[in-house]
Amino acid sequence: MSRNHYFLVSYRLGRQKKSTEVQAAAPVLTPEQARYHIESLHGSQLPGEITDIEVKPMGGATDQEPGQQRQT
Repeated sequence: MSRNHYFLVSYRLGRQKKSTEVQAAAPVLTPEQARYHIESLHGSQLPGEITDIEVKPMGGATDQEPGQQRQT
């Protein structure tokens, strides 16, 4: 089973602060990789309108089945 890594991506679209969650197979997500996801969300916007991209990991990776709870 593959491991999923989750990231919180914060950015500015024009003058508005926005954020989105991104799921990736890799344990690291660069701002450049995050830009690809953001641009796909806002296809009608000019790429120059997307600025201040920050990527933060959300928790740990998971390889559990849906509905399972992780023991800590």
